[in-house]
Amino acid sequence: MNMKIVQWAYARKYQIKAVFDDFPETVFLFRRIGEFYFLFSCSGGEFTRLPERSDYNRMEELINEELGTLEHYLNRRSNRLGAS
Repeated sequence: MNMKIVQWAYARKYQIKAVFDDFPETVFLFRRIGEFYFLFSCSGGEFTRLPERSDYNRMEELINEELGTLEHYLNRRSNRLGAS
């Protein structure tokens, strides 16, 4: 899977909106929690295929990498608890 960010922009306080090449008709909204961003909602066009959890994880990784918060995202509590 080689998903890429087509564009992103700051939305309201602590929010980012982004479009990805795998889902070009959809705007995904990310919210900041602590020191990283997570997917909050999406809106827009029709899906040729529905995003799966792996797509959402990849989007979160890409946004956090772009914004310099990837290390915090990878070290989040839910990720650490799931590895136990």
